[in-house]
Amino acid sequence: MKNKIFTIMLIVLGIVIVMYGGMCISMIVNKSNVIINENDYVREASSNVVETENDYEEYVQEPENEIQVKLYENRKIEINNDTKFYIKVNYLQNVVNIYTEDERGEFTVPVKAMVCSTGVSTPTQGVYKMSDRGVWGMMVGRVWAQYYSRINGVILFHSVPYTAKSKNSLEYWEYDKLGTSASAGCVRLTVQDAKWIYDYCKAGTQVEFYADEDPGPFGKPEATKISESDETHRVWDPTDPDDKNPWRESKKLIISTNEMINFLL
Repeated sequence: MKNKIFTIMLIVLGIVIVMYGGMCISMIVNKSNVIINENDYVREASSNVVETENDYEEYVQEPENEIQVKLYENRKIEINNDTKFYIKVNYLQNVVNIYTEDERGEFTVPVKAMVCSTGVSTPTQGVYKMSDRGVWGMMVGRVWAQYYSRINGVILFHSVPYTAKSKNSLEYWEYDKLGTSASAGCVRLTVQDAKWIYDYCKAGTQVEFYADEDPGPFGKPEATKISESDETHRVWDPTDPDDKNPWRESKKLIISTNEMINFLL
C-alpha cells in the first residue's frame, strides 16, 4: 500500500514538474519574442528617423543652381515705400547706376545698373532732384516715349522713342544705339528700366551726372540688338512687360527649351 501511494506521489510530482517546466519555457519564449519585437521596432523607428533627418539635411544643404542664386541676390534689397535711392548717370559710359542707403544712411549700396543713351545736351555734372512723371509723353521731334521721369527741365529719364503713342511703333534703329550717345539730351532706357525708375524712384530722388571710364560696380549691361528681327518683333521693346508684346512669347519658348535641356541632362 505504501509503495502504491509513493508511486502515485511520484507521478503527481512528475506531472507538476512537467507543467511548471512548460510554463517557464513558455514565459522565456514569450519574453524573448517581446524583446526581439521591441528591438525590431526601436531599430526600425530609429532608422526611419535618421533617414528622414539625413534626407532633410541633404535637401537644405543642396547647392542652389545659378538661377536660384541670381534670384536670391536680386532679393537682398527689399523695396518698400520708405526705400530711398540715389541715381548716378555716367554719361561717358552711358550707364545708370542706382544706390540705396547703408546702415549709416549713406548711399553706398549698389542696387541696379542700366544701359542708357545720353546726348549732346545731357548735363555733364551736378546733382538734380526728380519731380513729375508720366506713362506717355511727347518728346522733341514729336515722338513719344514711355515712363518718363523728369530730372531737370527738359532732361528726362524715358524709354527709347516711338513714332506714335503706341507700343508697337518703337524706333528700333534707335533702340540698337542703347549704350552709346544718341539722344538730344534725355537719358534713354529700355522700357523695363524706365518703368523701374518710374515705379520706385519718387519725386525728390537725387540724380548725379559724372564721367568715368569705370562704368560702375556692376559693369556695363548690354542691350539686345533688334533691327534685324522680323517686322512683328522689332517694333516692340523686348523688355516691355505688356502681355501683347510678341517678345514675351519668344522668351517663353526659349525658357521651355532650356528647361527641356536641363531635364535631359
